[in-house]
Amino acid sequence: MPGTKFDNKKRQTVRNLRIREDTAKYLLNLDANSAHYDPKSRSMRDNPLKDLDHKKPSELSFAGENFVRSTGQVKEIAKLQLFAWDAGERGSNVHLQAEPTKAALLHKEYSKRKDEFKNEVSNSIVEKYGGEDHLKVPPRELLLATTEEYVEYSRTGKIIKGQEKVVPKSKYQEDVHVNGHTAVYGSYFHAGKWGYKCCRALQKQAYCTGAASRSGADTPQLAPEPVPTNNVDRTRSLVEIHQERM
Repeated sequence: MPGTKFDNKKRQTVRNLRIREDTAKYLLNLDANSAHYDPKSRSMRDNPLKDLDHKKPSELSFAGENFVRSTGQVKEIAKLQLFAWDAGERGSNVHLQAEPTKAALLHKEYSKRKDEFKNEVSNSIVEKYGGEDHLKVPPRELLLATTEEYVEYSRTGKIIKGQEKVVPKSKYQEDVHVNGHTAVYGSYFHAGKWGYKCCRALQKQAYCTGAASRSGADTPQLAPEPVPTNNVDRTRSLVEIHQERM
């Protein structure tokens, strides 16, 4: 069996778990709070250099057994094993360890048919309901694109320089001059009414008459004379009606 050593004198099998030239796992980080090491199984599942070295796990000589189990072709073999189990439950004679080539070919054919079925379903939905334009997504590089604009931040995250303050814009059109006006409606206020500042017209959507109409607007208007209230009929109260009848 590979990885074992048989001694004819002692009649026992000794496991060679580590090459003696390599550093032991428990010597990579002597901190007591680092990754746990199991001396019975000689396993260290977590990364012992996680807090000491800022390199990527793939650049380290040893990054923990959990990292080793999730790299390389481990995921593909796990998918093959799940496929073999599912196929065996459905009546197919598939075994990954006994016939690995057969299992790999069947899984490849199954994945191909699955992709073709998904494409047929999506195409039928698009043909029936439409909306193909919404499926055209730009590349991921454009969605997360970076720029060369220099922005300097403080320690608190506040922008120091490199980016001007963005002025919020309204959803309505601004500074639109209609009917020959040089100012917008609402730039002039007179006698409780809004108007245009250029010609001081108080009617909305009126044509601009220029500075000629300003003379009439600038003339002071006299206050209306008070209306005498002697002859004004007003509603009498119940007390006054009762006094008249007395």
